[in-house]
Amino acid sequence: MFFGKNLVKFRKEKSLTQEGLVKLSGVAISQIRRYETDKSSPSLEVIIKLAKTLGVSIDEMVFEKITGVASNKIIDRELLEQFEMISAMAEEEKYVVKKMLEGVIVKHQVEKMMRPRIEKSWSERFREITDKLAKGAKDYSQDEIDSVIDEAVAAVREKRYAHS
Repeated sequence: MFFGKNLVKFRKEKSLTQEGLVKLSGVAISQIRRYETDKSSPSLEVIIKLAKTLGVSIDEMVFEKITGVASNKIIDRELLEQFEMISAMAEEEKYVVKKMLEGVIVKHQVEKMMRPRIEKSWSERFREITDKLAKGAKDYSQDEIDSVIDEAVAAVREKRYAHS
């Protein structure tokens, strides 16, 4: 088992003494000493507690090398630990968890598609409309264009415009 070696390595990387690790993790110093010398094996709860304290994954604590592909891609350590725990479950339990995750993901995707699109600001819409009008107004004089714009502005101010 590589837990003891890894515990020493990560503790020293964090510049922690055994006493410092005890203060941060709440694990008894006698246990820390036994784990570091591989004279005792920690429970899953202790592994999780020490991994969180040291800011590493369970994979990193327990194995010689990081074995999980996910650990290279998942930044959220808590989520990574949950996936690691799920991977140790029986196939039937994994199936149920996968279906639950699938449901949550589908729900998220549907909600994302159903969200109302943020409307453009008035100035953005006005710019689009004036650009379209300008393209269609190539054959009109500037005075004629100004006159149409003045009429449109007056209609908006008087709320005489048509709704479409």
